[in-house]
Amino acid sequence: MIKIVKESILDVDADIIVMSANPSLLAGSGVSGVIHKAAGPELEQYAKPFAPLSEGQAIITPAFNLKANHVVHTVCPRFYDGQRGEQHGLRHAYVNALEICDNLDRTNTIAFVSMGTGIYKWPAELAAKIALDALTESKFEETLMCIQDNWLLEKYISFTSS
Repeated sequence: MIKIVKESILDVDADIIVMSANPSLLAGSGVSGVIHKAAGPELEQYAKPFAPLSEGQAIITPAFNLKANHVVHTVCPRFYDGQRGEQHGLRHAYVNALEICDNLDRTNTIAFVSMGTGIYKWPAELAAKIALDALTESKFEETLMCIQDNWLLEKYISFTSS
């Protein structure tokens, strides 16, 4: 079941949280930076040896000081004009984030943020469509889409009700 919530990904009760990472796996700006800061420096130290990641690739790490148990780092593509395979890359990031968690025990809930809709310039409607379509493949009891921005939240909700 996919549930859209107006809540910080840091505050939800989820076993796994998923974030859009830069290929270097270093703390970036936006959500990535917030998650890294809350998790503590161990998150970056643990993830760094796996860099660089390719677009769509995902890794899983411990969550260190976060409420969740695991963090999935996945690289989504920047949106340019929609003519460079960006949609496939974004969908791949979501699907790979789900697949990398397939063998984890005692995990019932996974939480995502709206990947790409910040500095990667994805149009909200297109990002919502791709994300929610990809997340229908989730095998988790609960799959959360965490959105704090009212405007973006409305885009996701309108997509689910159409």
